[in-house]
Amino acid sequence: MLRIEEAQTRILAGIEPLAMEQVPLAQAWRRVLAEDLVAVRDQPPCHNSAMDGYAVRLADVVGLQADVDGVVLRVQETLAAGAPPGRPLQPGCAARIMTGAALPVGAELVVIRERAEPLEGGMKVRLRGAGPLGDNVRRAGEDIQCGARYLRAGRSLSAADLGLAASQGRAELPCYRRPRVALLSTGDEVQALGVELEAGHIYSSGSYSLGALITEAGGEFVDLGIARDEPDAIRERVEAGRGADVVITIGGVSVGDFDHVRSVFAEMGAEEQFWKVAMRPGKPNACGRIFGALWFGLPGNPVSSAISFLQYVRPALRAMLGATDRFLPVVTATLEHPIRSREGFLFLLRAVLRFDGASDGFMVRTTGPQGSGILSSLSLANGLIVVPEDCSSLDAGDRVRVQLLPSFLLSSLESDLRGP
Repeated sequence: MLRIEEAQTRILAGIEPLAMEQVPLAQAWRRVLAEDLVAVRDQPPCHNSAMDGYAVRLADVVGLQADVDGVVLRVQETLAAGAPPGRPLQPGCAARIMTGAALPVGAELVVIRERAEPLEGGMKVRLRGAGPLGDNVRRAGEDIQCGARYLRAGRSLSAADLGLAASQGRAELPCYRRPRVALLSTGDEVQALGVELEAGHIYSSGSYSLGALITEAGGEFVDLGIARDEPDAIRERVEAGRGADVVITIGGVSVGDFDHVRSVFAEMGAEEQFWKVAMRPGKPNACGRIFGALWFGLPGNPVSSAISFLQYVRPALRAMLGATDRFLPVVTATLEHPIRSREGFLFLLRAVLRFDGASDGFMVRTTGPQGSGILSSLSLANGLIVVPEDCSSLDAGDRVRVQLLPSFLLSSLESDLRGP
């Protein structure tokens, strides 16, 4: 059997990013950037005030701290945000200025409004205290300088990234096309929602979990429905997936009498890269290609299929998107209780990760029973404890690696900004 890293390497080896397309900025959140973005202007475009106050020359306020009576200057004009910079600032004068307004030529700092006393109906101002050169001034280009690369290709665009692009006047962004992912559930016992559950049947839960994971990874989900454990039924449903970039099947890839998926795919001309992987849960995993699409045959148990998706399918989708963040992040944590394992397999245990203020680090425990059919164990988890193949046991207090699930930021970590 393959090790998980070998399986991942084989999957990613033949994947190239999909074609680029222009995406309206308002729709580009979480899309993957296909080209570097280079600034076409300074941001901000000119020196401007960071506060409401008075723009002054340093020479006129340099001795202000030693003068208890302050300094009185003539107010030569008032400047609002969006207005032209105004006249050059004359010696002995100040310009009343609003936040965001362009500084007049000659102004070197801004004294905040709270340190100013208007005199003679605003014609003059007494300033009581001033900061150093450049105080309360946003310098031209301090955010982005013209010609600088401000976003790199392969980046998953955040809300802040969209604002940054908008500040450069970008109405559209070059992004990689999202992969179309066709998902087929299999099994005589699997039943669609909306009807009364028959004896011995289960509802199709895996399609909903994987559909959400496909969307989270950046793919477009296409539901092929449920195929019975009959070769013709499987073949018919798979044919409906032509045109997809990725085809995923759930179930039917093990060694049971009614596991027909692999044989049907072989008859349809599929190329199988590998079958079993030394990972638990998720040992029976098939991967290959069919009618030009990448194919993943995931196990039928809902936990096994979801964890297998995260290890194999998600990185493949991220690679198709040209993303640099292909794998889920991993942190190190202290184990709260002992764990027994089985050598020869890499185990990924559903776990709850929490930050411990006393130790200033992460602590982790399992969610409880780890059966591959216990879907609640995955619902409770925000991480997966990685137990290596050569490990038969771990003790409380051991340091372990924990893979963060996509739901990590939605979990019950301490949400108080300041903490205890």
